[in-house]
Amino acid sequence: MLLHAVLFRTVPVRSIYLMKITFYAVATAGIVFAMLSGVKISTATKETRTAEDSASSRIDCKIVYAGFVGALETSNHPHSGVVQIRDILRGPDYSDVCADSFIPVSWASGRDWVLTHFPSHTGQLTAEELANCPRVILVGHSTGGWAMLSVARALRAKNIPVELTVQIDSVGFSDYTVPRNVRYSAIFHAWDALMFMTTKHIRLEDPAYTTMLADILVKDASHLSITRDPRIRELVLNSVRTLRTERSSSTLHGLAVIVAPNK
Repeated sequence: MLLHAVLFRTVPVRSIYLMKITFYAVATAGIVFAMLSGVKISTATKETRTAEDSASSRIDCKIVYAGFVGALETSNHPHSGVVQIRDILRGPDYSDVCADSFIPVSWASGRDWVLTHFPSHTGQLTAEELANCPRVILVGHSTGGWAMLSVARALRAKNIPVELTVQIDSVGFSDYTVPRNVRYSAIFHAWDALMFMTTKHIRLEDPAYTTMLADILVKDASHLSITRDPRIRELVLNSVRTLRTERSSSTLHGLAVIVAPNK
């Protein structure tokens, strides 16, 4: 951490913002590629996608998982830990979970998909309505971290709580603050070439409501491989298990135990 602090002081803030802008320019090209690739993939595997859609929109949905991949990936990228978690939650052991993944530019699609599991009237939802609605878990990698928090803020406007948000090597100008409707939050960041552009620490809009479970530097991971850190997967799966047995409570006992100290 001392080395990071020294390096950070030697790089002007303006340079850091320029690096971020450059990254966004590259990411934009990646988004276009991802969108075009997504069209080709969905056209070539229409039957497979139909099965996936069914798994992402189960009727008896008690928990909703929305994952947001990085800008340079497709929403079905097989090597993304965000997608791998989605696929686990679509398995037979999680028949009460609805899971899907999105690219950052389609964050509004992710928001709309989550909202399909809630009453559709205008204005905020009441406590009585929320009592019968599913619990929400959001995970975002790279610019997907920004997309994920954008969804969390949209849910805040509807008075919809988010049980857990996980930011993975998050990148963005508005991904520093976790909104007050999030109960538990965690952030994992890598020690790699993008260390000056990724978000290292986040603040809580309402520390009295939101609990920070983890702020972890993963030293032996790259910007891409960090998504497959097993602690992220176990954090999400453990929260699903806990919500199953304590659905009437917002206390996720034992999650911090899963998140081991920094590697």
